[in-house]
Amino acid sequence: MKKKEREEIEELSEEEKKALRGSKFAPLPPSLPPSSSSSRPQTRLAHPGGPLTTNKAAALAKFLERKLQDPNGLASINPDLLERAIKNAQETVLASGGSSVYGDKKTQEEV
Repeated sequence: MKKKEREEIEELSEEEKKALRGSKFAPLPPSLPPSSSSSRPQTRLAHPGGPLTTNKAAALAKFLERKLQDPNGLASINPDLLERAIKNAQETVLASGGSSVYGDKKTQEEV
């Protein structure tokens, strides 16, 4: 900052200094969108009309793998929550049209 600018700022009252500091963080005025993008809708979907994919099954598998490596890892898992997480992951995989972790084989519960 130049010496002259510093002197001018020092001459300001506290209210003016506060307003000057606040103006640095003032919201920007709304900019006009380019004419080519004005025809697009405001809300956009990541996959309009396409399938949504998740990695719930892969994340659950990695979590359980880490827990199995720890000698007391499985003791800290609530069995009800684990069962619900497995069912949610299976439902997500089946709803997305993918294969389950077990392939096409039936699980113990389905037999």
